[in-house]
Amino acid sequence: GSVYQSMLLVIISLATIWGLRQVSAGNKPRIRDAFYKGLYPIVPLILVLLVIGLQLIPMAVGGWLYSAVIVGGVAGTLIEKILWILLVILAILLSLYMISSSLFALYIVTLPDMEPMQALRSARQLAMHRRWTILRKVVFLPFILFVIAALIMLPTIILLPFIAEWIFLVLSLFGWIVTLCYIYNLYKELLNE
Repeated sequence: GSVYQSMLLVIISLATIWGLRQVSAGNKPRIRDAFYKGLYPIVPLILVLLVIGLQLIPMAVGGWLYSAVIVGGVAGTLIEKILWILLVILAILLSLYMISSSLFALYIVTLPDMEPMQALRSARQLAMHRRWTILRKVVFLPFILFVIAALIMLPTIILLPFIAEWIFLVLSLFGWIVTLCYIYNLYKELLNE
């Protein structure tokens, strides 16, 4: 099931990115065209996603270290815990630093005749000397989306629990599309600087 969900997420992402490009070019895209014409760069996009997955390895190792050392009780004294937590934070920051430019490669790779490594290099150039600003703007989005989802889901769970799953599904899809639009606007903003 998760493979199908991942593929559906990639397909919706490509269609959304194609639609965003058309709207920013002043065209009126049709939903059908977004799915027909927007899916041609699926393999390059998956390759860029694999690179992003590799860039997230330090974060995963940091999470594992936290679980093994702090939660597992290996670090006994306060100083040991602080040092291990600092190491975990550094691993997370390393991953975030690397993906701060690679996020834009997801949009760049959808351009015609663009190769994944070329898109990653272009994204790195685009984010040069601006990574921490980009991270600040990107990390802000999940907090806003979480607050909005909580404001909608909590009353739904209390008052209408029988449709809560469907509302959650719609909110998840809406949140993903909002995220794609937000990062695309950030990408266009960086291009115009």
